[in-house]
Amino acid sequence: MLFGIWAAALLVVFAAFRSADLLKLPDLIGNLGGGSLVGGAGLLDSAVGILAAVLIFGGWMGLGTFVARFIPDAKAESGSLWLEIARKAAIGAITWSLIWFFLGLLGLYSGVVAVCVTVLGVVFAVMGTTQLRVARMKSDEKQALSGIDRLLIGGIAFSLLIALIGSLAPPIAKDTLLYHFAVPKAFIAQHGNAFIDGNIASYLALGTEMHVVWAMLLGNFVDPRAGEAAAGTTVFLFFPLLLMVVYGWARQAGISRGFSLLATFMIAAIPTAFHVASSGYIDISLALYIALAVYSLTRWWQSLAKAPLIFAAICLGGALAVKLTTVFVIAGFALVILLRARKTPGSAVKIGLAGFAALVLAGVIASPWYLRNWAATGSPVFPFYLSIWKGTANGWDVERSNLFQAMNSQYGGGDVSTTNYLMSPFRVSLAAQPENPELYDGVLGAAFLIGLPLLIWAIWKKKLADEFVIAAGVAGIVYLFWLFSSPQLRYLLPIAPLVTIGIVAAIESVSTDAGLEAAAKYSLLTASILAMLTSVAWFCQKAPLRVALGGETRDEYLSRNLDYYPYYQTINSETESNSRVWLINMRRDMYNIDRDVFSDYLFEDWTLRKLVWESRSSQELKAKAAAMNVQYVLTRHDFLFDYDRSTLVDDKKPRVENEAKLKIAKDLILDPANTVRADNKFSLIKVF
Repeated sequence: MLFGIWAAALLVVFAAFRSADLLKLPDLIGNLGGGSLVGGAGLLDSAVGILAAVLIFGGWMGLGTFVARFIPDAKAESGSLWLEIARKAAIGAITWSLIWFFLGLLGLYSGVVAVCVTVLGVVFAVMGTTQLRVARMKSDEKQALSGIDRLLIGGIAFSLLIALIGSLAPPIAKDTLLYHFAVPKAFIAQHGNAFIDGNIASYLALGTEMHVVWAMLLGNFVDPRAGEAAAGTTVFLFFPLLLMVVYGWARQAGISRGFSLLATFMIAAIPTAFHVASSGYIDISLALYIALAVYSLTRWWQSLAKAPLIFAAICLGGALAVKLTTVFVIAGFALVILLRARKTPGSAVKIGLAGFAALVLAGVIASPWYLRNWAATGSPVFPFYLSIWKGTANGWDVERSNLFQAMNSQYGGGDVSTTNYLMSPFRVSLAAQPENPELYDGVLGAAFLIGLPLLIWAIWKKKLADEFVIAAGVAGIVYLFWLFSSPQLRYLLPIAPLVTIGIVAAIESVSTDAGLEAAAKYSLLTASILAMLTSVAWFCQKAPLRVALGGETRDEYLSRNLDYYPYYQTINSETESNSRVWLINMRRDMYNIDRDVFSDYLFEDWTLRKLVWESRSSQELKAKAAAMNVQYVLTRHDFLFDYDRSTLVDDKKPRVENEAKLKIAKDLILDPANTVRADNKFSLIKVF
């Protein structure tokens, strides 16, 4: 009874916070129409994109199967069909990512190389079809599906379908336009992975972006739009692989088919997971590698065999090559290793050394990215923590590094009282909002909070198997690091599978009566449906269906979703091909512009502010702009000249002086004599 009240209250609160999406859904569905649905050229581009992604997936599977043959006792680790497919594909993806890294060092990013690599991947795939070991179906897998099972499978399939359609559309997400797609596009243009001047993101570990390079090169044989679709679809592939891990792990652990499907649907329905999978973001690939690493860690805990430890090291290394935040997971691994060693006093040293050797191996696998960075900047973790470990590169310094850390710490409302942190599970699950840093910039859903008390109760009563306790423990450690570092919701996705599997295992272990089990099942199902409907609302807002099927052109789609895109069209079509453009506050989009660009990384008016305060007149500022060797300046100015919001204002200076500086900037940015195009939000001027 109490559990039912708890679940119902959480569902109502979540629905209230998401009412803007859920209540508008009937109207938003109308966005999917508005013109022709299918067009020949666009449909061909999407088909080519899907084909390229399928070939790349085959390469992942083939090479992953081949690599697994060299891991001692790997055959003993064969699990369910879905888990085995996901693990082999993940190992292959990690290995191919390293190969593409070294190809970039050699300057071999070309279409011919991409074809050769793809052919090699297909050969490995054909060889691997006889090597993939599949566990026999459990007896109940052969039984007819129940109505709830069909509903869950339908929900999972639908979530994947809308994410796939979104991934085929031209990218519009901020970080994708800044670097997930922009950096691979620049790498291809220069035929290698040399650092890109002005784009500090090119100094990050780019393990997933290597597959974007591969996909773009293949698709570009048809046209750039096909390459774009191939890249989006390839990154999307990590989403179904992650769902395979969740389902396969749950079934392997003896959880019933119904609850295994429910756990899978809980992940598939997370709105931020849909956003990440459909937008070219990398957090789903990170979640895949971490989920597999933790699964392997639990296998090692039970058997102390070499194979699961090696699998864990490979997947953890792959995760570290995607994002530095994997160090939080490594901290959790280190604690588990120490606890396992303590559990066996006679072999504690041997067990501890083996466990930490796996962590070292993970570091070795990821090390090429960090060694590359270290050699170029002086710091392996550049552009982060420069106040601790000095590093230098054009366009970045200690001050901006510290500001970046301060900016990230503001996610989740980090400047408020301790109560804010204590209430974070409720705020993350119920109140989180996209495009709102104080509310974690995403949406998770109520399902996890509904199931959390049951998970905690099962652990407290020691009714949960060790593997689920380990998964929950690693998730808890990562959550605490996340909460006190940069609590953006998509950074939390890597632990969602761990919590989800623990929740469904807890329900089966503590449900002493059918009533509690049914209440838990149906409340989690309802919560997941509400979350999925939120994803559907987001899908309809962007309305990518027509562009994916070719009924809408790329330019039309981008003009609908990016208000500044018409200015990029003007630059691409009406300026000299050798022009250089200075972008100020233009949403960090370096992907859609086909001219040489100068743009400050993250703090997009940094240079403007510096020049304004160094200049004594409008003429001097214009001269400084001309000296930068830029021919055009494109600015978003709607807030730039608002005294109360402008980043050009120095609060330490008197108002009179600040207003004089704003006028100097305005004389440059809104110069009527040199304006090419302007409105009340954007201004494109020519510099003489």
